[in-house]
Amino acid sequence: MEKSLDIRNQLSSEDLFRAFIQQLTKDFEQSNFPVDFIEVLVPDYANIHEAIVRELVHSQSKADATMMQLLYRIDISEAQLKRYLNENKNESYFNVVAELIIKRVLQKVVIRQHYKNQGND
Repeated sequence: MEKSLDIRNQLSSEDLFRAFIQQLTKDFEQSNFPVDFIEVLVPDYANIHEAIVRELVHSQSKADATMMQLLYRIDISEAQLKRYLNENKNESYFNVVAELIIKRVLQKVVIRQHYKNQGND
């Protein structure tokens, strides 16, 4: 899967990374997923992706409903997931889900900061 250089650059911004971690923690907590792995993340896409994949695999013994609750909480639709899985047939399910999670959480953070900054103008 092609990782956007833009995502890597955004995650290296200290403010964006901190906001990303806060949002990721909130989304995982509210979906009854453990969050202790988030505290040790560093602003590196590969590190974050790998940690999320590990957590999803580790938590897969939970009901599928919990995974769907997490995706719903983060705002990833079933149709979006299916389309992305179809486009990335050579990737594992958890790799695809982790990438979608990173992209969507980062998108929420960037949008929030954009509108927050516009309000300060």
